[in-house]
Amino acid sequence: MMDILQRLSSPVQAPPSGFLLSLLLSLLVAFIVGQLNAWCYRWTHRGVSYSRTFTQALVLISIIAAMSMSLVAGNVVAAFGLLGGLALIRFRTIIRDSRDIAFVFLAMVCGMAAGFGYLGTAILGSVVANAVAAYLFLTGFGAWHARDSLLRFEVPSHALRSSDVAAVLKDFCRGYSVVSVDESVLTESGQEPLCQCAYKVRLHDPEDGPDLVAALKRAFRIDAVHLVIDQANEDIA
Repeated sequence: MMDILQRLSSPVQAPPSGFLLSLLLSLLVAFIVGQLNAWCYRWTHRGVSYSRTFTQALVLISIIAAMSMSLVAGNVVAAFGLLGGLALIRFRTIIRDSRDIAFVFLAMVCGMAAGFGYLGTAILGSVVANAVAAYLFLTGFGAWHARDSLLRFEVPSHALRSSDVAAVLKDFCRGYSVVSVDESVLTESGQEPLCQCAYKVRLHDPEDGPDLVAALKRAFRIDAVHLVIDQANEDIA
């Protein structure tokens, strides 16, 4: 305890010999692995939520983490100062994709490893992690069957009958299942309640998609019918 107090009360000392060269090497490795992480993220990303600034942040996170670890290594004063500085920052960015969170942690850990001098660990860890990400992307791991599609439509509550929906789907689909059926909240007085329906369907022929949409519109006299063929860009709740 006394040793910690003495180190806190002592003046800040100059960096040891060779520190700047070691820091430069750590930052260089952090930049390289950050670039590798960012390029792999960009290549394997699917969907419409891609952000250029997030991709750039992956590179910066690795460099900042490396610099932070180099400062706090063996320096209690710098560690407490860094902790206090981070406590003042309020992070308001919401990361909705769990895969994005994984890349943020990867960038942070690679930067920390480079900052502590474990350059081989940073490089090897980045290569292995990105190789696994590429494997998951190329194999489509966790995705639905390639022929599965998502059908969404809104129909008046009084007109919704599962038998009528099944009669239409059987003509175009080899299989189907209900994902969700939710009744919408009335927004205007006297407005007829609508049911929002979502079905997982497997078409006999992907070219029959427009015909299925048209058949549902005719059967229920509705306009809001959406058929998503590419399930890689769709999240189902």
